[in-house]
Amino acid sequence: MEITDMNRLFLVFSILTVTVVTTIIVIPTPTQVKLAQQFNQMSIETAPTFLVFLNSEYEPCLGTLIHKQWVLTAAHCFLPFLEINVAASKENFQNKMGNLRPTFIVQHPDFTRDSAEHDLMLIKLNHPVELKDQVKLVVLPNTTNDRRGEKCTVSGWGWEWRNFNPEPDIQINQTVFWFSNDDCQESLVRQIPIKITENMFCAGSSLENTHSCKELDAVPILCQNQLHGILSWSAGCILKGDIGYYTKVSRYTDWIHKVIHSN
Repeated sequence: MEITDMNRLFLVFSILTVTVVTTIIVIPTPTQVKLAQQFNQMSIETAPTFLVFLNSEYEPCLGTLIHKQWVLTAAHCFLPFLEINVAASKENFQNKMGNLRPTFIVQHPDFTRDSAEHDLMLIKLNHPVELKDQVKLVVLPNTTNDRRGEKCTVSGWGWEWRNFNPEPDIQINQTVFWFSNDDCQESLVRQIPIKITENMFCAGSSLENTHSCKELDAVPILCQNQLHGILSWSAGCILKGDIGYYTKVSRYTDWIHKVIHSN
């Protein structure tokens, strides 16, 4: 009789245990809720005003203002029929600002389409951008040291799910962590199709998640208010904190200054 009672008790305990586990899986974690709120929240007033919208018939990308007349972006964003607009607010995408056009485009000489390394490109504007409260420059890094473990900020623009307009309508600043390349390559949710070199680094809010969304490419990542990376590749959604691989800008500051000063 005691054995039977124990078996019944064990069965009841097992059912309760399964029920508890199932409930935990169904309820989203606070981190998931926060990420969802961040992605669905308009943030026009706090928009990073160093961003430039690079639009073309091929693929829209972001550029980053590093000089009154120079924009830094990814070399894979080489865009024909390029239109340029300062991404200071949602309205600016409809009201083209300053009639900006490219006069000179320089891809890094070592960049090739079959690799994510050296994925940088400089664009010279047809006239200097007027700097004011809505438009500022970003600072290049002053050290080549890694920022592993530090918090950084990814800034970009994307589309809400039901928006089919060519211009993005939501701006997000996403806090991420600078991970080691080994950690990112060993993540179970990623199959990395590219070779990661010392000229690149990875960052994200988690190594465990992956999302889908529609966002502009070549987003910048700032650590301690300095531009440390330009997005080269990602399989997820950067603005939701997924892992992205960035060109390490500190490795290319000499090339950047040389191009600007000689042109």
